[in-house]
Amino acid sequence: MEEYNEAQGVSSTSAPEEVQEKEEMGEEEPDTPVTEVEEAPVVADVTGNVPEDIPVIEGAYRLVAGSSGKNVVYQVDTVIEDVVTFYQEELPDFAWEMAGPPDNQVATIATMLRENASGDRLAINMQRNELGGFVRVTITISRAD
Repeated sequence: MEEYNEAQGVSSTSAPEEVQEKEEMGEEEPDTPVTEVEEAPVVADVTGNVPEDIPVIEGAYRLVAGSSGKNVVYQVDTVIEDVVTFYQEELPDFAWEMAGPPDNQVATIATMLRENASGDRLAINMQRNELGGFVRVTITISRAD
């Protein structure tokens, strides 16, 4: 304990009154340098291989792609509207077109259905977890072959 006190510039034999006196007289201990620590970027935990024709939003983590290439599940720290917008903008670039009913979003849940020229079908389900502050995205791919 004495070594710690000495390192901190406090004498273990000093009475509380002496410490208070030093503070009142404006005697301050030398500033201790503060080292800023940068947060490490979020690194996606990826299991399996995501099919090449399935876009994944930037910042996705806890990503799991089924070995059959028919399922992709991940989380992303954003609001559900951003995920819906991402897929509405990106899916046409991967040759996925609207199929079935229009995109559906109700509060914290959204669903999108797409189909490509080969007859493959894509279902994207999203659910916002308000407590965790993330959206869980589940993509199911039904290949025509």
